[in-house]
Amino acid sequence: MSLRAVSARAFIEQALEYLPALRRVGRRLTGSAAEADDLVQETVARALERRGELRDPERLKGWLLAVQRTVYLNSRRGLRPRLEVLAGGLGQERPREPSADLEEELHARSLSSGMKAALESLAPEWRDALWLREVEELSYEEIAQVQGCPVGTVRSRLARARLAMLEHLEKEKVHGSL
Repeated sequence: MSLRAVSARAFIEQALEYLPALRRVGRRLTGSAAEADDLVQETVARALERRGELRDPERLKGWLLAVQRTVYLNSRRGLRPRLEVLAGGLGQERPREPSADLEEELHARSLSSGMKAALESLAPEWRDALWLREVEELSYEEIAQVQGCPVGTVRSRLARARLAMLEHLEKEKVHGSL
């Protein structure tokens, strides 16, 4: 059954299955749980409006992530980097305090510091492709849809990301043993 013919309620019920993935990717994009929640809400609203554009209901997850990426990119258009100076504690890093959000704490602790550094050292397109493949378990075709590029580009990004991760981790291992 095509999602074009389903009601808004049925579409939302099907989309609810992918909210955790939308939230995880939203956190990767925004770096903030609160912003990720806002992004997910806007994504679901936009997807609901455009549910008739979904061609293959079997690829709902990839389609939702593509919608999310578009919503995110549109929200960042015209934003300029700015420096925010907070009173007190300049130049000091505060220890991480427990939060009320268990998922946020688990996410922050899920990767070793070396893995986080290696991941953050990647170009954003490589990092996102790797995340979508290894964490969200999307197919190459779905990643291509989300990133708006050919499948061959996804393959190249993943190969380069994996190689760069290995090189970064090897370099850290060598420096750590000196």
